[in-house]
Amino acid sequence: MLYFLLEEKMEENYKDKRGISELFDVPIKTLNNDLTEMRRTEFNVYILRPSHKRVYINVQGYKSFLEYKQKIRESTI
Repeated sequence: MLYFLLEEKMEENYKDKRGISELFDVPIKTLNNDLTEMRRTEFNVYILRPSHKRVYINVQGYKSFLEYKQKIRESTI
């Protein structure tokens, strides 16, 4: 029972690439570029990679990354 509660809680906080892509309406290619940039910055703590095929992204962390990108874009205009 506890396992299922933890599994459910993780699904609320973390999603795979397809889940993030659908949630934020972002193409997978764009998401891959964003993840590459996230791995090179302080946002790397929001990416879990338990194996070479599985990647989980923290929903709030990705949202923070997008807000950071927006802030940078607005400051250059």
